[in-house]
Amino acid sequence: MPIISKEVINDIQSKANIVDIISAYVSLEKRGKNYFGLCPFHNDVNNPSFCVNEEKKIYTCFSCHKSGNVFGFIQERENVSFIEAVKIVGDKIGYELDIQIQETSKFERHFEAVELANRFYQNNLKSADGKEARKYLTDRGINEEIIDEFEIGFAPKSNDTVTKLLLNKEFDENVLLESGLSNRSSNLYDTFRNRVTFPIHNDRGRVVGFSARIYQKIDEAKYINTRETPIFKKGEILFNYHRAQGEARKNKYLLVVEGQMDAIRIYASGIKNVVATMGTALTNDHINLLKKLNVKIILCMDNDSAGEKATIANGEIISNANIPLGILRITGAKDPDEYLLNNSVEAFEDAIKNAITFFDFKLNYLKRDKNLKKVDDVSTYINQVLRELNKSSDDILVNLTINQLSEEYGIDKNILLNKIIKVETKKVAPIKDTYKKTINKVQKYCEIIIYYMLNDIKYIKLYEQELSYLPDDLYNEIANDILAFYIKYNYISIADFITYEIEGPRYDDVLRIVDSLITNELDDQEYIVLIGKIKTMIDEQKINELKEKLKTISDINEKLKITNEIANIKKRMCE
Repeated sequence: MPIISKEVINDIQSKANIVDIISAYVSLEKRGKNYFGLCPFHNDVNNPSFCVNEEKKIYTCFSCHKSGNVFGFIQERENVSFIEAVKIVGDKIGYELDIQIQETSKFERHFEAVELANRFYQNNLKSADGKEARKYLTDRGINEEIIDEFEIGFAPKSNDTVTKLLLNKEFDENVLLESGLSNRSSNLYDTFRNRVTFPIHNDRGRVVGFSARIYQKIDEAKYINTRETPIFKKGEILFNYHRAQGEARKNKYLLVVEGQMDAIRIYASGIKNVVATMGTALTNDHINLLKKLNVKIILCMDNDSAGEKATIANGEIISNANIPLGILRITGAKDPDEYLLNNSVEAFEDAIKNAITFFDFKLNYLKRDKNLKKVDDVSTYINQVLRELNKSSDDILVNLTINQLSEEYGIDKNILLNKIIKVETKKVAPIKDTYKKTINKVQKYCEIIIYYMLNDIKYIKLYEQELSYLPDDLYNEIANDILAFYIKYNYISIADFITYEIEGPRYDDVLRIVDSLITNELDDQEYIVLIGKIKTMIDEQKINELKEKLKTISDINEKLKITNEIANIKKRMCE
């Protein structure tokens, strides 16, 4: 992992506007000096508790107590290392860092094997062997630019070309088997043969597997995919996510489709904020990837009954995660790929703009296979709608729907309202607050002293002149770290000090102090009074220690000496 100097890190932080950076992930609203929004780190639906202080360059959540600076936010939100977070922030503000972040893993050889196979497949498509496969792609409207963009390749017809290539490159047989590139019968053989290959990347952009498609009319499965491997897990990957995430943030929405060819066709049409599921229902890992983007999701499944069911299943998962959701149902084609082959891009863009709400889709879905001229079917439909309304916490939606049902079917509103059995809202268990700890009065005073020191060098100087010691080992060490930072850099900044402490044992305690006191107003007089109180506490502590010592001494002269020392301390306390 490359090393970036503290000076460069602090320079990036000073130039990065934390509000601008975090606003790409969280919708923030200014209230007084601070900005507030829904916390991205816990279920913070109804009570915005996430606070960003632009001046101090820090954030904190008053509920889950996640705190830190801009690098800490990116680390937590993107699940990356500190150095990677610095690089990401630098990239966002146009700060040129002459470093390359290379992901390392205990499965690095697996990554390398898959990446080498991908390069081979790409080159093979452009060889004489790939002529028919290239024609197949051209006939499907996939041009050279898209072939290169998506790294499309061709697996040769022969049984073990890629296996032999990788063995000759000194890859272990187990790596080839575990990465899904090879299988074994009596000998090793290639998993993918005589197929067009579409590499699958993880969210960092590394190739982790393949989807391979037939290009001739043969009696074989249309697609075969890399099996689950240590680096490829379908439940963690969305096809094209690594390309789409930036475009999604820019356009404020992400289109989610079923098939890779759908995603490629849409991307080739100029709509680049598109991903495809890997033939599975959305998982918690997929939802985490979607949440990172902080954008609306437009769900566009295939135009068949299976696609309708997938829309319901995936729509519920997305809605339950409190992600804004729209539903796009195409007409006159079985999927987006076919639609765009027969219709204009403008027509597809208009369809995206007119995506309906998930609730409206469910209402239409509930009408399917029902004859709404029959009393029984109408009754079934209305009862199903009422059950859906029971799940909603939106009173306006409930009332509008009740009015609509009443007018459409001539049923008294009160009957419908009475029919809705209000399901008792499931109480969300309070966040277990392992972040806070019980502290005594001395420790509380020490925390306030430290918070003042972190905010202004004048408080550091006053601490040096008037106190220079805190009567608690932990807080005394933090105060010494603040002094060391000030001596080295000749300034103080909460955000930069957090970075300074990030690899140290007191990092969490610094964040806790900042989190608990971030709303405190600074007052010079309060600080001076506080120093006086701590001085008194130190003196009282010293007196108690001397009194205990006095009990153990029999020498008269030594007792007199200790008694005088106690008297001097008491005299100083009275001055």
